[in-house]
Amino acid sequence: MSTEAENPFQTPTAELLAPTTGTEHLRLYSIPGIGIATFFGTPLAGAYVIAANLKAMGRGGETGKLWAVSIGFFIAIIVAGALRPVNGPASGGVVVQVMAMNAYARQLFGTQVDQHKIVNGAFFSLWRS
Repeated sequence: MSTEAENPFQTPTAELLAPTTGTEHLRLYSIPGIGIATFFGTPLAGAYVIAANLKAMGRGGETGKLWAVSIGFFIAIIVAGALRPVNGPASGGVVVQVMAMNAYARQLFGTQVDQHKIVNGAFFSLWRS
């Protein structure tokens, strides 16, 4: 009789397999795609695209913080726009929005997106409707 049969509380011996951490089977949005969404649709559109990537990567629990930060940023942009001088340049706000959302996305999952690109993973079109 084996020792496993003698001890019913003994954990079974089996090879443990590490979960795959790669994203090669996923379809993601690129960082420039997040910038384009932000450019045409405010930080809220950028947040939508970032949330889609987080959900695809199995990190959907992080979307609450993402939405809170993005809505706060959007409100700050509205307030800053209301307080800016009438004759001042207006285009600087758009550049700041795109750069901030790209930086936030890069901080959240930039390494994973870079690895996804290296293994020739699929990306959504930059002009996806």
